[in-house]
Order: sequence, then C-alpha cells, then structure tokens
Amino acid sequence: MAVTKEAIADAASAVLQDDGLDALTLRAVADRLGVRHNSVRWHVGNKQGLLELLSERIVAPAADADLPAEPHERLTVLWERLRGALLAHRDGARLLSGLTNTGPHALTFADASIGALKELGRDPRTAVWLHWSVFYFVLGLTIEQQTDEPVQAETVRAAVATGPYPNLSDPETSAHLTADDFDQRFAFGLRALLNAPA
Repeated sequence: MAVTKEAIADAASAVLQDDGLDALTLRAVADRLGVRHNSVRWHVGNKQGLLELLSERIVAPAADADLPAEPHERLTVLWERLRGALLAHRDGARLLSGLTNTGPHALTFADASIGALKELGRDPRTAVWLHWSVFYFVLGLTIEQQTDEPVQAETVRAAVATGPYPNLSDPETSAHLTADDFDQRFAFGLRALLNAPA
C-alpha cells in the first residue's frame, strides 16, 4: 500500500474515531496502515505534524464551500459548520485546541470569518480578536459537549451549597448553571459575541 498524506489522514481519522485522541500516535497510525513507523514519520515529521494534518481534514468542510453573501449570515454559517465539523470527529475540539494550524483550510476559514467581520464595520484589530474570541468559545463549548464525563447538576448544587454564594444559589440562576442544551448555548454565545460592542 502506498503511504500518502491522504492515506495517513484517513488512518489517523480512524484511530481518533475508534480510540480517541490520547491513542493517536504515529505508531498507531502506522499499525492501522500496516507499515513501519518511519513511513508515517517521513510524511508528517512528528506527532505535531500528524495533528496538524488531521486538523486540516477536520476544518475542511467548514471552510471550503459556498457561503452566503450577507456578512452576518456568512459568519453564522461558518461557525455552525466548524462546530459541526468538530462534533463529527471524536475529540475533534480537543485536537484543535492548542494547535497553530497554518494549513490552507484553516487559513481559508479565518480569512472568511475576519473578512465578514470587517464588512460589518469592525476595524482590523477588532475583527481578528473577535474571530479568535469566537474560535475559543466554540472550542471550549464543544470540548465540554464531547467530554466523556460531563459535569453533573448534583455536583454543582452540592458545591454551591458549601459556601456563601448568594447569586449561584438563587434558584432562578442555578437552574441555568448546568444547562446541557448545547445547541441553544452555542446560538446564544455566538449571537452575544458577534453583537457585542467593540
């Protein structure tokens, strides 16, 4: 079997899906391909290179498709697509966190997002910083959604009951502390960030 970057990305995606991010190593990918470890290393260099290759695979559907002309709608579609792409891969958000991906799909996504923000009147610094703010919000929320051990409401209530936390213990507030409707939380957070004053 010919070892190509495409084949490595396929195998890495399969390892990620079957065994999770912690099991994703060059050796695991080589075993999946039925080749020697050095064959994979020759193409990606090291584990960081492997993660960057796979992150490009994950981000591609979010960046490389037609987008609405209206900038606010374009932003919503971009970030919905990215969240969907992350959720489509086990540990997808955790994989992207901490990476500096400068591949063409990642750069196309960032360019489209920042361009739409500038069309909405944001100055260049605000457009870039707001892009990153939304990116980290989406990563954080998606990591929470993909975790194997979500925070339980009972655990939060018990912790709040141990001290003087008048705002957290207020029933009208505490009901929302462990809201698990991730679609609603995503839509709310995206709206709040994109409509916030600079």
